[in-house]
Amino acid sequence: MDKPKKEPIALHNRQDYRLCLNCGFPNRQADTACLYCNTSLVEDTGFLSWLKQSYYILRWRYQLRQKRENLKRGGRSMSWGKGLGYFGLGIVLSFSGVYFFSHSISENSFSTGLIALLLLGYGVFTLRGLFRNKE
Repeated sequence: MDKPKKEPIALHNRQDYRLCLNCGFPNRQADTACLYCNTSLVEDTGFLSWLKQSYYILRWRYQLRQKRENLKRGGRSMSWGKGLGYFGLGIVLSFSGVYFFSHSISENSFSTGLIALLLLGYGVFTLRGLFRNKE
């Protein structure tokens, strides 16, 4: 078989490649579209293209800064809706565990008691994880 005419470019040897602004994939200088995401690599000149590229760069820097702040905090921030959902889930699991545990004691049912302890444990651990100190 013949060797293909286009050999892969070794990125560490030569710097004749272009990064895609959309996905960051390295492309050859001769390519007009990204080989990975098919985004146009043709550089437009003018004020609007400069403004668009500046916007993308600033947005990328903002997202990178947010990821670093989340890593420093440990990624423990939670929205109010999500916190309310976890609180409701913990309460429902805890109360259902208490109900099944009292029902298992009155009927002397071992399997219902095990299920009740499992539900109660999940409810308590959900609430504990929600109200735990997040330092």
